Amino acid sequence: MAKMRVYYDEGMDTLDIWFDEPPDDGFSREIEDGIIVKYDKNERIVGIEILFLSKQEGLPDEIRKEMGRYLEKCRLMFFKILGFFL
Repeated sequence: MAKMRVYYDEGMDTLDIWFDEPPDDGFSREIEDGIIVKYDKNERIVGIEILFLSKQEGLPDEIRKEMGRYLEKCRLMFFKILGFFL
């Protein structure tokens, strides 16, 4: 599993979240005002860009679901590693 990377540009008020390596071939789609989902060539979500972060009212379900899937993978990996040391 790739390391999740998060970048915040305070001057632009932009948050970039990458769940995987940025792909060489991919595309982006704005799903709501200021919320851009980044896909690889297989249409798998690999990142999210949120423009005007401080003005966003809430995150769309599509983003919440993807972040939830990623966090669940992290949780499972943590317990697997923890079990190794017990």
